[in-house]
Formats: sequence, structure tokens, C-alpha cells
Amino acid sequence: MAGYRTKLAITITLALLLNAALGLSVQAYSGGEDAYESAVAYGPVYTVYDQPELGPLFGPQLPAEEPEPLPAPLQYKVASGDTLYQIARDFNISVASLMAENDLLNPKALSVGQQLTIPAAEAVVPLPDGNRQVIRQVLSSTLTAYTAGAESTGKTSSHSAYGITYSGSKAEEGRTIAVDPAVIPIGSTVFIDGIGIRKAEDTGSAVRGARIDVFMNDLDQAIHFGVKRNVKVYVLSGENV
Repeated sequence: MAGYRTKLAITITLALLLNAALGLSVQAYSGGEDAYESAVAYGPVYTVYDQPELGPLFGPQLPAEEPEPLPAPLQYKVASGDTLYQIARDFNISVASLMAENDLLNPKALSVGQQLTIPAAEAVVPLPDGNRQVIRQVLSSTLTAYTAGAESTGKTSSHSAYGITYSGSKAEEGRTIAVDPAVIPIGSTVFIDGIGIRKAEDTGSAVRGARIDVFMNDLDQAIHFGVKRNVKVYVLSGENV
């Protein structure tokens, strides 16, 4: 009898644990000796308790995650000298998909100022806060870093123009870059892949062509930044899509 009672208690305990793990209502054996005698004759007696529904084996079920919305397509404004092949290469997409997206029949039939839609599924420029702006130019740039100090500008902190950019604004880390105005006009807003949004506010004697100097406050950080080559830079037109 004692052995049977032990086996019955173990069976009921396992049943309770399995019910809880599978999210079923928990039923507990109760009633002491009288209930036990009844259980021997007629089967075990259960009392139903309110219990939060559990997910399979691992606790409460979490709500299903909603799929992320697809990014909005990019807009590119055709500039003088642009070709469809060059634009497709700049955005790492195929000429065929670019033509299909814009209903182009002739890959050579582009006009300056024409806006092209870049397929969002293939090319994404993650502008902050979901901003959508027309891209005027795409560059493959070499990046370096500079500071306001004498090692970069030849000016000391006592100089009246210390920390002042070519545009007249005070250089600010996280905003200011030095550019070649013949390539990126002063005042332009750019998106630098891996760095983010910056503004062309300064120039430099060594900054020529597509090279960009990124302003930093700390000299050690600027030195550690080193030289980064073949970085995609998107020059924004300032027009919202």
C-alpha cells in the first residue's frame, strides 16, 4: 500500500508539472487520507486553481513580433556626366532593376535634374529619424581626421580664428567636415557611411578631390581614426522626398 501511495503521488506531481509547462489549467490533488482512500477506489480527486496560462515549457507566451516595415525608396537627382551604369554601381544595384523601377526603356536617355527612384529593397541609406532626402551625388571618399590645434590648422588656442571654419562657424565634433568645395560645396549636408550626417563647413590645404577631413576635438582620437579609404559618401540636395 505504501509503495502504491508513493507511486500515485509521483504520478500526480509529474502530471501537474506537465500541465503547467504546456499551458494547461493546473489541478492539484487534495483531501488527505479520506481523499486518498477514495482515489484508490475511484481515481484521484483534483481541485482546480486559477493559474496564469503559460507558454510551452518556457513561461508566458510573448506577443508575436510585427514585421518591420520596408524602407522607403531613395531618390537620386541626375547630375551632369552621370550614366545609368555609374548610378547603379554607386548604389550597389543592377542597371536592370534601376531601369525597371523608373520605367526606362533607353539606359542612355537621362537628363540633368531628372529624379530616379532607387529600389529600397536593394539600397538603403539609413538617414537619422527616418528622414528622406534627394541624393544629389555619391562619392567614394578617403577619410582622415583633424583638430582645431596647430598640428592640423597651424593655429594655437590664442589665435583669433582658432576653431573657426572656412564658413565662419565654430568647428563642432559630430557636425563639421572639411571638403574640397570644387567637389562638395560648402554648406552641403552629407551622409558618410559608418559615420552619419555631417556638414561641409571647412577646407584644408591637403583636402582635394573626394577626400574628406572629419573634425574631432581630441588629437589622440584623430590620430587613431587613421585613413579610411573607399568610403561611400552621399551628398544630399536638401530637398525632402
